[in-house]
Amino acid sequence: MHLKFWIKTALYRCVPGGYGYARHLHKFRDRGYVHSRDKHSVRDKHHAQSGWKEQDQAGFHYRDYKDYHEYVNHQGLKFDEILKMRGGFTNRAIAAYRHRFYRRFRYLPALLPESAQILCAGARQGTEVEVLWDIGFRNAYGVDLNPGPDNKFVRAGDFMHMENKDSSLDLIYSNALDHAFNLEGFLREHARVIKPDGYVLYDIAMQDEEHGAFEAAGWKSQDALFLLMLKYFKEVIKVETEPGWKWVLLQGKTGT
Repeated sequence: MHLKFWIKTALYRCVPGGYGYARHLHKFRDRGYVHSRDKHSVRDKHHAQSGWKEQDQAGFHYRDYKDYHEYVNHQGLKFDEILKMRGGFTNRAIAAYRHRFYRRFRYLPALLPESAQILCAGARQGTEVEVLWDIGFRNAYGVDLNPGPDNKFVRAGDFMHMENKDSSLDLIYSNALDHAFNLEGFLREHARVIKPDGYVLYDIAMQDEEHGAFEAAGWKSQDALFLLMLKYFKEVIKVETEPGWKWVLLQGKTGT
């Protein structure tokens, strides 16, 4: 029943002023910060519809970063802006995220032992890691270009260039495919580090013509994205949809 998950979710929803790491982050809100005045210069180029390449690449399109450094710089700004403007996420938002992650992860105990090595790619604040801990996967951790201050759930790291050894992870979870510098490189790197019978679990944002200020990749159709996934992973285990999201669990790697 994962009682720890339900108790902590109730605390996140009900404790005035926030709970846990989210409460800690509230103190980083900067009430003197004015985004239009104080934003980083890279945000003049990259914001919502601005900063995208004109041409598509095999059904995918990408931001027009002049180099990888600009990509890293831009992507790392999102959490900084969230902290300065809002002090992190609200109680209600964290509780909603926790429920969403639980709906993804509740199947995992039937597939993996509690000792499984799990990495959450692009985890930022690390709510998904905390949910994995709450249901028993204590070897889970996250990586993000900007994990924020004093984050016990997430380490500094780059999901495009992972420090993990070949075939070393049981599962990778990510809901940040639309933040990849290059989708093929993203999937290839994840296939490299999972075990031969390991899993990847991807949350795919339902895209339309509107893009967010920090999305780095897009696709004309989810079919193209699924076909690209099957280039690197052997078997689709589960697919589910809900408003705004589709998530897919795949197992094994093709050896490509």
